[in-house]
Amino acid sequence: MRPVIIEGGHPLLGTVAVSGARNSALKLMAAAMLSNDDVTLQNVPRTEAIEDDMKMIRAIGGRVDWAGAGRLILNGSEISSYEVPLEIGSRYRTSILMAPPLLFRFGRASIPKNKAGTEPRRPINRIIDAWKNLGIVVEEDEKYYFISCEKVAAGHVSFKRPSHLSTDALILTASFLPGTTEINNASEESEIDDLIELVNRMGGDVARSEPGVIKIKGANIFKEATMDVQPDKTEAAIFCTAALITKGNIVINNVDRNVMVPMVNFLTKIGARYEFEQNAIKVWRHDEQLKAVNLTIAQTPGFIPDWQSIATLLLTQCEGTAYVHDTVYTDRFEYIKDLNRMGAKIELMRPSDAGIAPVISDDTYDLSVLGEPYTVAKTEGPVKLKSGKLDIPDYRYGAVHILAALIAEGRSEVSGIENIESHIENFRMKLTNLGAKIWNQWE
Repeated sequence: MRPVIIEGGHPLLGTVAVSGARNSALKLMAAAMLSNDDVTLQNVPRTEAIEDDMKMIRAIGGRVDWAGAGRLILNGSEISSYEVPLEIGSRYRTSILMAPPLLFRFGRASIPKNKAGTEPRRPINRIIDAWKNLGIVVEEDEKYYFISCEKVAAGHVSFKRPSHLSTDALILTASFLPGTTEINNASEESEIDDLIELVNRMGGDVARSEPGVIKIKGANIFKEATMDVQPDKTEAAIFCTAALITKGNIVINNVDRNVMVPMVNFLTKIGARYEFEQNAIKVWRHDEQLKAVNLTIAQTPGFIPDWQSIATLLLTQCEGTAYVHDTVYTDRFEYIKDLNRMGAKIELMRPSDAGIAPVISDDTYDLSVLGEPYTVAKTEGPVKLKSGKLDIPDYRYGAVHILAALIAEGRSEVSGIENIESHIENFRMKLTNLGAKIWNQWE
């Protein structure tokens, strides 16, 4: 796609509605393939990632169609193949969630490996290890995982660390295994609660028995159900940040305040002004100075990794020094070099150099070989950003580049905006409606 031009210095004003969460919708679409009856999902974001999953479902014989704005009707009764095509299935890690419905129907599944370029490649070793605990056999070649379940049984799975995708995969798998499966150290992400709710509405039996523990009793019949996809908490956080850094005033509708608690606590600490009214949050700022505070990135119920980059940008507009410590990922600060070229003062550090005990949650990171990772960002603020040429490498950093351009002096040229638009519905249009100055380079 052509680069866009973003002119900074304009406060964002008005009302915006948050779309449904892609991270929830994708897992619900996979769960729907367990049923031979119609499963209706509402508040589904119409994005490229969703459309690609629809193509994947159709490619194996499943039915999925739009039935109005944000409304999908899915049915797995005509699934005829246990092999997900390579071209479409290799684009996203979430393709692995199609394995459980195929195992339920055929006792086997062939799932393409995620290829680098479309989204970050991360191993699925936690899922594979958990499956093996339940008697599922996983073999692989260069391109595919070959999964089979001739001798499977419910059991006990304990993750070393909480994993969102692994918890999804285990819920879907255990939902049809005879007996009761218990997942310990399960992820507490809110989107997983959507999955639990849908499986239960379809006739399953899944429950959080205590924090970090999920119990699943297997079922063999899954019926029709209707489910609303929860609002996208990351999109809500993006617009909260946009209001503050542009010194704007935005009413953000379709917000679940319960999942926004860590973000709201952060806004309170930096001195931001906001107020809730039913399912909306209003965030505004005039000339008051925000204050820098230290921030730890952690799994839910903490301040989640998807908010890390925008929080770091916001801290560059706060007075004082702050340390942002990512305890989940070791590679989520790639955007810093771009912000520093625009005038930000962010130093990437090892935790011990900042007087912080290092925490490494990535099972694949070999500390003895790679050494202590650089997982702390030290920010100094407030700073004025200047315009520049920016490239959005993938959706994880898309918002921070666009938000930075919105407050930079002058006009920035931004390439790769499609990487975030493929994950957040109508993102550019929503910003434009709030007064952002964004246009195609040759308009």
